[in-house]
Amino acid sequence: MQHPPLAQWFDQADMNDTSTVGGKGASLGEMFQKLTTIGVKVPNGFTLTTEAFQQFITANIPEATWKNVGAAEEVDDLRRAAIEVSTLKEALEVCLRDADPTDHLNLNSRAALARSLVRETPVPESIRAAIAAEYGKLCEMYSPGVDVAVRSSATTEDSAEASFAGQYESYLNVSGEQDIIEKWRRCVASMFTERAIGYHLEHNMHPLDSAIAVVVMKMARSDKASSGVMFTIDPDSGHEGVIHVGSSYGLGELVVQGVVSPDTFTVWKEGLRAGKFPIVHRTLGSKDQMMVYHEEAANEVQSIAVPFEDRRRWSLTKEECVELAHMALKIEDYFERPMDIEWAKDGITDELYIVQARPETIHSRARSNKMTVYKLDEIMAQQLKDDGRVMATGQAVGKRIGGGKVRLYRTYGEVLEGKRELRRLLDSGMSPEEISPELSVFDEGDVLVTEMTTPDWEPLMKQASLIITRKGGRTSHAAIIAREFGIPAIVGCSDAMDLPNHGQVTGSCAEGDVGYVYSGDVPFEIEEVSFDESLELKTKLKLNVGFPTKSLADSRLPVDGVGLARIEFILSSELGIHPLAFVHHAAMKTYVETGTLPEALKPYQESFAAVDINEVRTLVESLDSRAWAYENKADLFIDKLREGVGLICAAFHPRPVLVRLSDFKSNEYRELLGGSIFEPVEENPMIAWRGASRYLDEKFRPAFEMEIAAMKSVKYDFGLDNLQLMIPFCRTPEEGEMVKDLLEEHDIGPASGTELFVMVELPSNAIEADRFMDMMDLAGGSIGSNDLVQTVYAVSRDDLEGYQNPVDARSPAV
Repeated sequence: MQHPPLAQWFDQADMNDTSTVGGKGASLGEMFQKLTTIGVKVPNGFTLTTEAFQQFITANIPEATWKNVGAAEEVDDLRRAAIEVSTLKEALEVCLRDADPTDHLNLNSRAALARSLVRETPVPESIRAAIAAEYGKLCEMYSPGVDVAVRSSATTEDSAEASFAGQYESYLNVSGEQDIIEKWRRCVASMFTERAIGYHLEHNMHPLDSAIAVVVMKMARSDKASSGVMFTIDPDSGHEGVIHVGSSYGLGELVVQGVVSPDTFTVWKEGLRAGKFPIVHRTLGSKDQMMVYHEEAANEVQSIAVPFEDRRRWSLTKEECVELAHMALKIEDYFERPMDIEWAKDGITDELYIVQARPETIHSRARSNKMTVYKLDEIMAQQLKDDGRVMATGQAVGKRIGGGKVRLYRTYGEVLEGKRELRRLLDSGMSPEEISPELSVFDEGDVLVTEMTTPDWEPLMKQASLIITRKGGRTSHAAIIAREFGIPAIVGCSDAMDLPNHGQVTGSCAEGDVGYVYSGDVPFEIEEVSFDESLELKTKLKLNVGFPTKSLADSRLPVDGVGLARIEFILSSELGIHPLAFVHHAAMKTYVETGTLPEALKPYQESFAAVDINEVRTLVESLDSRAWAYENKADLFIDKLREGVGLICAAFHPRPVLVRLSDFKSNEYRELLGGSIFEPVEENPMIAWRGASRYLDEKFRPAFEMEIAAMKSVKYDFGLDNLQLMIPFCRTPEEGEMVKDLLEEHDIGPASGTELFVMVELPSNAIEADRFMDMMDLAGGSIGSNDLVQTVYAVSRDDLEGYQNPVDARSPAV
């Protein structure tokens, strides 16, 4: 009887062969055969099948092997028992007999014994010959001694039911048949790590009931370029209308492991299909390290620092990002489900390759008409920040809140050593009550704080109430596992390792993109919300949105769109510089260099005379630093604004998004860098230079035209036709008509199909409603009750506190 093949090339295996080539091998084979003809590039390779694994573990163990398998702490009795059996499989069964996944120390010792045994058992000659033959063919295709990736491919790894990603090992920059043989054996050994064994047992699977295949594929030389991951679904919110692309320099392992914070790009699928510019949002990552080929041939890879100039550049061009997104969309369309994809750019050929694709498992399993909402009182949260109780910040993963006692570890080895010390104390006769709480290793509900996590950490991670890592981004191991376990995580938290060990902290991921670590036990609420999407309401429900990065999650609510999108958060937090500083950057630079005030700055002559020239120099240097990649610094302002608004519109499309144009008052503008130069000091900013009157003022009009350019780009470049615009604080119909005409000049007004609204904040808006509607071609209005109260009663809302006869929006006059 003929044995199944020991190796199958990508053009010989597909998704029907998962039991033979594993999830990774099957997916790569399917894409290689079916998708390369439509532009999805996959490097060629072959898979060492599960038949090779079976032949290896059913072979007898030579007696000499045991000389190199040392005694493992706590399980030497298992070693003695394993020596008595014949085959590797029987010996492994002895190692795993009655294993308890909750006893981490014992399981770690069992795993160490099993791995040592696998690594020391000779590889059968049949497998060696198969590797030599197939690698020889790969060398003929590419070049002698071609470098390859050797990647584990488990039969359970890429199924949509079991998120098995990252449990087994992979190796990069492997060359030569002997090295491949050794890396194949190490991949087999990785089946028997503590985390892999525990994962099997917790999912009611015996580790030896499944098998492992190993992919050998041509390396894409991303060590000379960049690589990363893609999700055809937003990894945080589960929004299916976007593609998330993560990119960093060098080989992709550091992105997958969470060592670096990558650049991220959000691509709107519908715009991509329509041929529009689809990158609606970007975030520049720190990218401080990169993995490259090692200088010494004996070592495969090494991590090196990324030069500062490269860190501040995007690691992927817009064109490359769009090309990758097209590939991701084709992969998702073919497999008919959201996908988790790894990609690499070859720095020699400049070609982009897909090196892995598997089903996304977290959000695809979590479809529900229920939502758990974590709430931190906004006033209290602001007070905590004002009181200096923010100990650290990072990237928020999920929208939950958690807290407890900090357990800070630099390595997983520290955890194991702590457990051993604890066990020694108990074995010496000390009772649990006598042991100091500081010696406790990790209790259910503690806060796990570490540099970064790997699959080794997973037994502890599932017990944590909060995970904080110094390194990593939204697609790091810590972020992925935190989502899977439903635990809040704050990653890329630079001050994580400075948190007080054993101190009490609360971590909030419920305040937007930034995760906050507060000192102490901070109260919060958890609310279970159920909704029936089939229920039709007569009254349309719309959201107020201020944080663009929350919009992907907010859009999943059963609402009819956005009734008010504020851009002030983008102006203050994303930019933080007065818009006129972007307009007058060149003139200010001339002033700093020559000491002479250019004509363009003459309207602000008194302001410049009142400030030290060094303050102006600081403003110019800040702009140069922030917008170094832009020849025209105003383009940074436009990019940031259009990406913030674009993300909101893409998240809710095709539901309408009503964007209120800027409504900062002069005192709020003065808080921005450069604000003291370009803003007047007003007695009552609430009813002074704001809204429509500001847009039409010759001083501010260039800044408003940057806003218009951003909105125009959202509509025409992104193709987001659900954009609506609203004019705030518009005093007269004539003033409103002039703003409308200014919008029309740029093809972003009612005549060009962009619906226009006005904020109803003044008595004139209500009294002359018909004239406002006619002269501005309005589609409607939105009542600004706070401003309407102050303008009806002539009381500034900033001064209402303590007013003896308080009025509010329920007052009859309003």
